[in-house]
Amino acid sequence: MNQLSMIMLTKGLRTFAFGLVSVMTPIYLAILGYPPFYVGLALFLIVSGNVFSNILLTWYGNAFKRKNFLLLFSFLMMFSGLLLFMSSNLLFILLALFIGNISTTGTEAGPFQSIETGILPSLTRAEKRNRAYGFYNTIGYIMSSLGALASSFPSYFRMSILSFRIAYLFYAFVGLVLFSIYFLLKNIEASNRAKGLSHLRETSRKDVRNLSILFSLDAFGGGFVTQSILSYWFYLVYHVSLKSLGFIFMLVNIITALSIYAASLIAEKIGNLHTMVITHLLSNAFLVLIPFAGSLMGSLAFLFLRQSVSQMDVPTRQAFMVQIFDEDERVTANAITNTFRSLSSLPGSPIVGFALENGIVYLPYIVGGGSKFIYDVLVYLVYKKRAR
Repeated sequence: MNQLSMIMLTKGLRTFAFGLVSVMTPIYLAILGYPPFYVGLALFLIVSGNVFSNILLTWYGNAFKRKNFLLLFSFLMMFSGLLLFMSSNLLFILLALFIGNISTTGTEAGPFQSIETGILPSLTRAEKRNRAYGFYNTIGYIMSSLGALASSFPSYFRMSILSFRIAYLFYAFVGLVLFSIYFLLKNIEASNRAKGLSHLRETSRKDVRNLSILFSLDAFGGGFVTQSILSYWFYLVYHVSLKSLGFIFMLVNIITALSIYAASLIAEKIGNLHTMVITHLLSNAFLVLIPFAGSLMGSLAFLFLRQSVSQMDVPTRQAFMVQIFDEDERVTANAITNTFRSLSSLPGSPIVGFALENGIVYLPYIVGGGSKFIYDVLVYLVYKKRAR
């Protein structure tokens, strides 16, 4: 198996596990009797853990070596799953969620993706990069959809605590498999082993700053409408069962997967930036309409419409960054921008938890959609002259 195939395999395994956990975890905490505020706190700590990992990667990614970081994060994922399997104590749960690099979205903006999207261009030909990113993210969403479907597993066992724990044991097993695959990777290190930002060109530092600000605005809005929050929102507002939520978010991620691969083909015609902005603006309009549909079917219709275009900016954004940054700069640039994305998404979970506890069910969609709309306009204005 070549290294590109190994990266695609790890992406699929990891996002399957993330799809499983992101839908299931808020429901698990609710079954344990914790109110919405604690659910929001748990999601806050998940994102905080990803922030911490990306900060480590920013400063030591080249010096400590990329492969070593992949092995470390895989081990922490395994340990986190074991901790969640062994205990339902809140403190242990919160610790596991912080260290496990778990995703709240079903996909990821964590350290695994920061490294993999940084090394992916070196594993494929230049003319195939857009499609490689498209395939990489398509695999992610397809496997995340299957993971979301698998999250309904506890519902077949009367929502027993043991059934949830078994799912977390599987999460630990995926971490072990990832560790084994990453151990086989070779020649993925940067030629420059400097710490921190010293190896970035002056123009690249400016781009990192600009993109970090812009992506932060997008991520701030995204923090209000993660997959975990959406599953919890439908659970509270429409009393949708975990079994149904698993099926719903399987469909959500299948729709997303199909649209993502289409995005790379569209970008070859109109460019990465135009694809990013046009599709994202449309998705935000659908997002804002979800809580005002007045029925479960109406809200689901707008959710599915939103997902048909909402993630088309992901592979095109990654390919756009390849155009801007050199090979030695990409992992650092990815880690920095993902760090700011994660930091900016932190307020979303606790604010949504407070809002839902007080019956303000439309707030996540208004704030999320509005912030993302502003991001779309600004990123186009800042980079339209450099778009190819």
